[in-house]
Amino acid sequence: MKNLAIALPAALLLNAGTPETDYAAERTLRLVAETTIAMETTEFSMTRDGEPVEARGGSGASQEQRTIVQTFRVLEHEDGAPVRVRRSFEKVTSKTERERRDGTTESELECPLDGVTLEISLEDDEVVVEVVDGGEPDDDAVLEGHGLTLSLDALLPEGDVAEGDSWELEGEAVLRALDLDLDAAFFPVPAPTEPAEGERRGRRGGGRSSARLLVEAEWSAEATLKATDTEHEGLECLEIALELDGEGELAPRQLRFGGRRGRVLEPGDGALATDNDYSIEIEGRLLFSAAEGRPVLLDLEGSISTSRYSEFDRGESSMTMRTAEEGSFEHRVEVTAE
Repeated sequence: MKNLAIALPAALLLNAGTPETDYAAERTLRLVAETTIAMETTEFSMTRDGEPVEARGGSGASQEQRTIVQTFRVLEHEDGAPVRVRRSFEKVTSKTERERRDGTTESELECPLDGVTLEISLEDDEVVVEVVDGGEPDDDAVLEGHGLTLSLDALLPEGDVAEGDSWELEGEAVLRALDLDLDAAFFPVPAPTEPAEGERRGRRGGGRSSARLLVEAEWSAEATLKATDTEHEGLECLEIALELDGEGELAPRQLRFGGRRGRVLEPGDGALATDNDYSIEIEGRLLFSAAEGRPVLLDLEGSISTSRYSEFDRGESSMTMRTAEEGSFEHRVEVTAE
């Protein structure tokens, strides 16, 4: 009997069961998500007829910081599943700094959900989204794709797991967990506009975000229940280790000759793009409180690398261009119960 008394707690500890978010609990969850993506050009070279051409420009470094602060409350549920919830987006911002030849530029996207409260309900098996506070978005597409459950649920297993068990994550689950399935709703990029009178002609509007690489990547991801007793701010949590690997192909870059208004050389004009790809490696963990039935923390960090190589003809000359970028990705979501 003495040996059994020692073995029993260990057996119970290894059997975590099925971690599920408790949507019947009367509470408001507050989620603070911070994302930082930094990129820098590590290689840029050109040749003409085999001879190197002096490359102009700076490091091309950029850093984008995103913040999403929201509260989530279940207003109605059936059999433990939410059928009407309220999401209040207290803060949705995106700020980017880019290094140019003539200095550093800063830009900020207008986020249509900043300060907006949504009520999301299930009606006749369809998800209906209504703005109940804040400005009504100009584009109805901003209200599409919102769900009744927490995005971090996408990282949880579908059945019982024990310590050491692993499960695969689909690409859709990765995007949902990172809130990238709603990227266009949170951070729509405005179309370039014509400059005002007296302004220098050039591109106005937001540039392409590095987050698009994550949105468009093909993902191979795995989650593993690493521990069942990880302490975090007074809570005993399940610790789920995450490995997220993504890859994709970059769109062919337009090559312009003759200044801003010069001719754009497309790949079909004799340009051949090869090694035009990128890769993403992310690791981290999700902490989940089984006692409170909710996620507690998502903490991720990783690297992004891109590579471009082009060969093309310009007149009687043969030219090549090679570009490589390296970057970092950090994403942290803290969840508290109010």
